[in-house]
Amino acid sequence: MAKDRLSEVLERYEAVIGLEIHTELTSLKSKMFCGCPVEFGGEPNTRVCPVCLGLPGALPVPNEAAVEATVLAGLAVNCDIALWSQFHRKQYFYPDMPKDYQISQYDLPFCSGGHLDVEVDGDAVFQRVDRDSEEEYTARIGITRIHLEEDTGKMIHVGGAEGRISGAEKSLVDFNRAGTPLMELVSEPDIRTPEEARRFAQKLRLIMLTLGVSDCSMEEGSMRVDGNISIRLRGEIELGTKSEIKNMNSFKALHDALAYEIVRQADLMDVGERVVQETRHWDVGAKRTSMLRSKEEAHDYRYFPEPDMVPFAFTEEWVESIAQRVPELPDAKRERFMGTWDLPKYDAVVLTSDLAMAGFFEAAVAQTGPARAKSVANTMINDFSAHLNAEGIGVDESPVKPSMLAELVVLVDDGTISGKQAKEVFSAMVKTGEAPAVIVEARNMRQVSDTSAIEAVVDAIIAANPDEVASYRGGKIGLVGWFVGQVMREMRGQGNPKVVNEVLRRKLG
Repeated sequence: MAKDRLSEVLERYEAVIGLEIHTELTSLKSKMFCGCPVEFGGEPNTRVCPVCLGLPGALPVPNEAAVEATVLAGLAVNCDIALWSQFHRKQYFYPDMPKDYQISQYDLPFCSGGHLDVEVDGDAVFQRVDRDSEEEYTARIGITRIHLEEDTGKMIHVGGAEGRISGAEKSLVDFNRAGTPLMELVSEPDIRTPEEARRFAQKLRLIMLTLGVSDCSMEEGSMRVDGNISIRLRGEIELGTKSEIKNMNSFKALHDALAYEIVRQADLMDVGERVVQETRHWDVGAKRTSMLRSKEEAHDYRYFPEPDMVPFAFTEEWVESIAQRVPELPDAKRERFMGTWDLPKYDAVVLTSDLAMAGFFEAAVAQTGPARAKSVANTMINDFSAHLNAEGIGVDESPVKPSMLAELVVLVDDGTISGKQAKEVFSAMVKTGEAPAVIVEARNMRQVSDTSAIEAVVDAIIAANPDEVASYRGGKIGLVGWFVGQVMREMRGQGNPKVVNEVLRRKLG
């Protein structure tokens, strides 16, 4: 597999990767230039009108909320905002373009010159073979621009391989998506490994979700990633011939497609063959790329200013009013979790990598108090995350609510139940949706912490096992675990392990 050879190839070649990430503004109610609703799915060609179908005489009216959302996104990723901008017509002919042109932006995008800092750790560090250190590192990825445009319709190919046009018996077109507001972010070619690309896209998605501008569903196509990639021998400055990769509808597909393409291009160069500039398709089933179309010559899109719309003139005050709407972003939230609750970096990263997880954590800590924040984090990262993964559900779909998890943490911390019992209670919570205290009482699980009651059992165990007592006092201190087991069995698992250990060590001497 290409991934298995990636490290060896990267020893000799350097990859140069840039991404184009398209994000539909699905949080908006209407399309970019008309009043048709923005929704996923539905009966084909039912959410259309003369404007988004490009019928003669129909005039576009820009969606103000879409412009604001694009500027908001640009500010969130450190872009400069143009005070003067305009839309252009991008001419090209394709069946899913009802007007035979796309209203987009050309040389005057709303946002330009931004960046994101991407942290890379774990095994992914080893993809950067040019680094001396094996420690985690931060890669700054430049953002060339974010521009706003209208999305195309959707082609459905019937009878072809995996829904592709090649070999299809016929093609159908659904214009429901045509005209949906679409942001396109173009990165600088600063990415050097497939893992950096994956983490950049993941971070951008989390930012967009935080801003609330899109649902960023890669499965439904509301976030789509294209990759431009070339390789060059290490030490060279001149860029190689690039390929563009389409159809990467998951972060795993993004990583694997780039890894495959690096190895493919290296294999060609190793035998003296030329890498051809082309657009390639990522075949998820075959785990390989294949040629879609040649790009030996750049397309002439014949851009010209959109004649039916005047340019945009923003003021500094207006841009500042949008900046005031930027919420707490993921990096800032992670730092707050670490600073406010003294969480380790790992915990903070896991909890803030999902908006719902972060909200769940804060709601639970609000009930347990800040002193138990680490206990809440442990339960969420272990039991709660395992439950979500096993069921294949999101945080909001779980029967376990923040108040329930908070109650469970308190029951463990105050010694009412043990950590082992807590796992049993959590499983019951998942199945029944009942509160932890109800489950504990119904199953008579409350721990015995009364020292006198525990001492009576300990005395009986010691008296019944003189040989083991002698061995322990002779130096086999590991036998304390055996004694704990005997006491817990006698108490039917309800003895407080901490108190049992303390009493045993004192009695055994």
